[in-house]
Formats: sequence, C-alpha cells, structure tokens
Amino acid sequence: MSKSNIYSRLHTIFSPTSNASNSIKSKFPNNQIPSLTKPPKSKTPNQSPVVSKGIQDLLDEKDSEKLVEKFKSLSEYKYFRHKYRLYGFVINRLALAKKFSLIEDAIESQKIYATGDGYASRLIYLYGKAGMFEHARKLFDEMPQQKPVQRLKCFSALLGAASNTQQFEKVYELFRELPPKLSIKPNRDSYNIAANALCKLGLLDDALSLLDEMEVNGVEPNVVSYNTILGHFYKKGMFEEGEKLWERMIKSGVVPDIMSYNFKLVGLINDGKLSEAMELVIEVESKGIRPDVGTYNALILKCCKEDDLDGVRKWYKELLTHGCIPNRVTFNTIIPFLCEKGDYGLAYELCKRMFRRQCSVDESLMQKVVDGLAKNSMTEEAKILVGLGRSNTFFPYNLVMPKQGVMSYFLRV
Repeated sequence: MSKSNIYSRLHTIFSPTSNASNSIKSKFPNNQIPSLTKPPKSKTPNQSPVVSKGIQDLLDEKDSEKLVEKFKSLSEYKYFRHKYRLYGFVINRLALAKKFSLIEDAIESQKIYATGDGYASRLIYLYGKAGMFEHARKLFDEMPQQKPVQRLKCFSALLGAASNTQQFEKVYELFRELPPKLSIKPNRDSYNIAANALCKLGLLDDALSLLDEMEVNGVEPNVVSYNTILGHFYKKGMFEEGEKLWERMIKSGVVPDIMSYNFKLVGLINDGKLSEAMELVIEVESKGIRPDVGTYNALILKCCKEDDLDGVRKWYKELLTHGCIPNRVTFNTIIPFLCEKGDYGLAYELCKRMFRRQCSVDESLMQKVVDGLAKNSMTEEAKILVGLGRSNTFFPYNLVMPKQGVMSYFLRV
C-alpha cells in the first residue's frame, strides 16, 4: 500500500467524522447529543472572589519571590490547598528557573497543613518533581506517619521522588528496605514504580519477576503495571518479548489502553512493520479508543525515519486539529528534523508553542533554530525567539543572535 493511501486511511480513522463518532450521533435525533458537562458546583465559603482573583494573580506573576509569597498567602485557604495542579504549577515554574531555595521555602511552609493522609505525600512528591530528592527524604523522615495508610502513601511518594531524580538504584533499595521498617506492605503503585526503576536499569527480567511477586502477595497488576514493562520491551526492539507480555496481559483480564497501543505502535514502527502498524491503528479505532498525542508522536517519528517531511507536517496538523496538545516528545522529535530539512518557518511556530506550553527543550536545539532563522533571512522571527528566551523568567535560555544574521539583515535593508 502506498504512503498516500496509508495516510488517507489513517486520516479517515482519526477524523472527527469517522464511523465511531457517526455511530454515536445516529442514536440521537437531529444530532442532539446530550451534554456530558457536569453542572457547575456551588461555591464553597473558601471559593470567594478574593481567592479567585488571588489565583489569577498567581498565574500571572512573573517574579519568583513574589510568586512564592502569593502562594504562601493563598495556602491559608482550604479551597486553594485542594488545587493540586496549582501546587505543581508553582513548583514547576520555580524548578525551571532553578530557584531551589524558593522551592524549599514554598514547600516547607506547607508542613503546618500536613495533617491529612495525602498532604504529606503531596509535598514529598513536589520535592521529587523539582529534582530535590534529599529534601524529599528529609521531609519523609520528619513527618509523623502514625497511620498505615499515611505511611504507605508517603512511601510511594518517596519512591516517586527518587524515580523523578533518576536515582533508580535508590528506588529499588528503598522498595526493599523501608516496608519492614514501616510495617507496611507495598501496594500496586509502589510495585509499579519499582518495576519502572528496574526497567530503567535495564533489568527487564527482574521487572517481570515483580509481576509474579505482586500476584503472589495478592496485589493485582493493572494496565499501568503491564505498560511499564511493555514500553521498555517495544522501545528496545524486543518485539517478541513484548508480544508475550501483551498476551499475558490479555489472559489476565487486563484491558489495554491507548498507552498500551501506542507502545506497541512504536514497536511495530521501529521494527519496520508499517502495514501492521496501520492495522493496529484500525484496531484501536474499532475498539472506540481515541488516539492521543502519543499516537501522533509515533506516526510523526515514523515519518522522520522515512525522511518524509510532508508526512511530518500532515501528522502535526492532524494532532492540532483533533485537540491533542503537543508535548516535550513532540517538540524534540519534530524540531531537529525540521532544522535538518530547512523548514525553519514551522520550527519557529513550534518553538513559540513550546514556550507557551512550558515544555523543556534543549537550549542548544533552540539556538540551532535561531541560527537557522537568521541564516535564512528570517531575522525578525529569530529576534522574537531570543526575546522569548531572555524575557521569560521561567525559561532562562541564554539564546543569542548570530552576528552574521544581524549583519545580513541590515545589508538587505
């Protein structure tokens, strides 16, 4: 089957007017599909206009120190303390700006609220997301963990913190060391984090043995448990091993999700089995599973490997058309390929979107785009990217304008 026919078939599958969406519409007269939107909840006493305005000010704040002060002030409201994403937003911004002392100030200020089962574990998790494992461990040791549920949640959060800081040997060490000391039994989340650490260390057989251990200890593996190992099998080109694990997953009654299919799709693409990859996408559609950004990333990767610039452009457009949000993998896959092909116009658009999405992209890659823009007489665009890199507090890129590009700009004028 030709590339154009394959694209046409996949375009039909991913189109919002495909059979899957039409079958839903046909059940309702005049396409009057009931709204699935939940009715707005009534405002709680803590959800006052003052808090709402404070949250907006927090989101708009660019100064790191003022950001932390506003964060600490809003934390006095119980309503705000339930906004987990806002906590992640603040810590992520500070981490991107490398303001680690301010991260410590922000998180330590929250210890007075850590009376519930989940709050202490959230703070440990946030330290891990910021790459501050030693602080996470210190907080773990300091927090009173009298209830078994609290001990288990904090234990899983600590494993996650070690994993987020790439200390995979530490993850497995803690996984074996702490449960006897804390008088707890690892739960599914703990097992999944440990399995991922073993996979990162290249110990896939040991990771597989954890699935057996889970079952022996009465912990039922879920789709995340299988996906954790499947992803590493398929990415490493161990397709047969991945298929065996896939078969085991099906037999155990675990239903694959879109991430499972995305991993398998990558495996097929890496193995050069394009027709089988297309069949898998058709299977996904037939099961009513909606493709996500990972699906498009896999198809974009295949086009990059096939040196197919038109295909990359088309799948990126499809990704946006169908409401998927580009992520770090999208940018890191497409931008180098576009630079190689000299498509600096699209590379420029992707970089601007990357800044808006707060995705982490290598500084040298950003500089490569700036250099390419200047070299191709797109000096104004290059200046805009440099300005974005320098002016945004949370993206401390040291981008510079190439002297040759600036000179050629003035010569043209």
